[in-house]
Amino acid sequence: MKFTFRRWCACLIVSTLMCGALISPSGVYAANSLNINAVLQSDVITNKFNTLNSWYYNSDWGSFASSQPDNYVTSNYPFIQYVRLFTATGGCYTGYAGCSGGNDRDLFVNPANTATMTDYKFDSLKSSIQNVLNKGLKPYIVTGNVPIKYSATPYIGAFNVNTRPPTDYSTYYNYIKAMADALVSQFGVTEIKTWKWGVLSEFENAAWFWDSPGSTPDANASKTAYFKLYDYTVAALQSSIGSGNLTVGAHAMAVTPGLWDPRDFIDHVATGNNYKTGGIGTQINFITASYYDDAPGVYTANSLPAVINSLRDRAIMDGLTNLQVGVDEGWFLTDTSGKDLFSRSSGTGYQGAYMAKKIKEMVDYNIDWFSVWDLNAYGVWGGASVPTISTNVIALASKMAGERRAGLSIGGSASGSGNVVDGFASYSDSTKKLHILVYNYNANPNAVSSESPTIAINNIAAVSGGSVNVKSWTVDDTHANFWPQWWSDKGSSLTSADYGGFWSPQSVEVPAALTNSSALAYWNSRLGTYQSLAALTSSATSPMTVSGNSITLSPTLNHHGVMLYEITNVTSIGNLVSVTDDINDFSKMNAHGSGLFFDSLNVAALGDTRRAARTTTGPTPEFVTYLYNNSKSVTLTGLFDSTAEPINNFKLYTSSTGASGSWALQSGYTTSDTPINSNLWTKRVYNWPSLPAGTNYVKVEFPTGGSQNWNPQLSQVTIQYTP
Repeated sequence: MKFTFRRWCACLIVSTLMCGALISPSGVYAANSLNINAVLQSDVITNKFNTLNSWYYNSDWGSFASSQPDNYVTSNYPFIQYVRLFTATGGCYTGYAGCSGGNDRDLFVNPANTATMTDYKFDSLKSSIQNVLNKGLKPYIVTGNVPIKYSATPYIGAFNVNTRPPTDYSTYYNYIKAMADALVSQFGVTEIKTWKWGVLSEFENAAWFWDSPGSTPDANASKTAYFKLYDYTVAALQSSIGSGNLTVGAHAMAVTPGLWDPRDFIDHVATGNNYKTGGIGTQINFITASYYDDAPGVYTANSLPAVINSLRDRAIMDGLTNLQVGVDEGWFLTDTSGKDLFSRSSGTGYQGAYMAKKIKEMVDYNIDWFSVWDLNAYGVWGGASVPTISTNVIALASKMAGERRAGLSIGGSASGSGNVVDGFASYSDSTKKLHILVYNYNANPNAVSSESPTIAINNIAAVSGGSVNVKSWTVDDTHANFWPQWWSDKGSSLTSADYGGFWSPQSVEVPAALTNSSALAYWNSRLGTYQSLAALTSSATSPMTVSGNSITLSPTLNHHGVMLYEITNVTSIGNLVSVTDDINDFSKMNAHGSGLFFDSLNVAALGDTRRAARTTTGPTPEFVTYLYNNSKSVTLTGLFDSTAEPINNFKLYTSSTGASGSWALQSGYTTSDTPINSNLWTKRVYNWPSLPAGTNYVKVEFPTGGSQNWNPQLSQVTIQYTP
């Protein structure tokens, strides 16, 4: 649909790190050979792009959505499951100074009438939610900002909403509870149990929310105000919906420093005083961040994994071990000239490779989701035939959801300066499919060199016959991408004035952002061409003979190219699943001794946020056990204070039944030592490469005695087994 309002996007622009043609991100190993081991498998890959952001939800999901086909999203974008309704319960209304026309978020009969605080009117929110449900999706409702008449001194900030807290939190509590009661009445608790809720956007960003004794933001006052807002909001939702039916979380900026440290909020909900109930802690099920790089080729100082880990590690240290962690907005703030990109993404091939790299980071670091702004050249509605390059890459990656990650190792070196060839693979035993996503990324958007890696796929066989079936999809500047042709046709001659004087001409949503009528007419005249160029099509399926349980692929990856291979009629000659327990909690263990605790001190020194240790040095051995049928090998990591006393090793026992008297001590292991903490501690990695046949249970036993109960510490256990 055509957007009639200026849409803002949250994040402060900060100091950046410029990356040129010869610079590649640290820690990434460029390669021109990939080896896929279908036998070695690990965790199931989940759908990483399940949420669509809606800034003006009344425009996107109001009456206009009612006229759209109910299967539009589920048919064209099956990876989308949630619609995130931004600032859904307050912050502006038409007619208030500083609020743009149509920016109606305060849910009252008369939002300007301060004589009454209870003239609630939730019709617009209920209507939008109903349309979300009608389209086969679920709402993710972001409460806040605070309605204008609930703040003593409202202040409209950069995002066109009131940034001040409520004068009376009890009044605000009643408002949120009344809203939740109205939704329960219309939709029922059983339905609402499937929704998600958030409390404010980028809570430590002063452009969104702040408090102060004076007229400028104060960090401590703002932090306390948000703690109160969160506690009162969650209590109101719990009162109506029930805590067991509620999935609620919060969205931090996190990618760059805000008014206060978002990790303080994690401490608050874990162990702080609840401002509403007076108890300890507040319900939280997830926490999200923003992740923006400043512009294509201009990067923030923090990587995506670093941003996520800063939140996750604090949550684990605070005992919130099952918290989901995601990204609720991101990509690029502006184009290279500083003009805002409409959906914070561009249309070039670089965008595709950049996204493929980020998707791999999400899989590598178990990031639960990344919300997207738009899906096609028209935004969302009416443009399914013109998907953006971002959407096409997401569509490829989503084919891997539900499959186990397969082993992939990389060797060699890329031929092009700064090129990074990388990827990941997955296999499904139920569908007999193997997928390989591979890309040629360069930190310089202007890089033009291609790569021709070799992909060797080992330990496979055909399900029937002697051949497997191979097809592929390619996304780059010449495949599944309309943008280069548009830029050549007309786009490069346009300026920001042709986009309302605000949006960048490099915005990929051409007809959604374009305000120049003649340029829009030209777009319409060429629409058929752009539709054809944007289509995500696969190559013809080719049979490949499996020789020696292996096949070899030889793709050409154009500059910033992304490819997905799908191999069918294929089976692994044995599935060796690898499970790693980072010892953050007891969730992956079958059993454990009663005298263990989790140590989260000295994180930087020991390189691990949370480890298991003994509570006493007594003679009874403490232990942890695991149940994985057909266990084949074990690797474990122990941390030892090796200057205080000699290393006393962990022991490993195995059993087929786990019964008392059935455990057998396993020798034949190797160790590898690394000094840590300025040589005061030793990190010892143990490896048992082959366990006895029929091993189903594994027990790791701590040593007894010693001078300190916290020495040694169990840092990690990895078990490989065949399901």
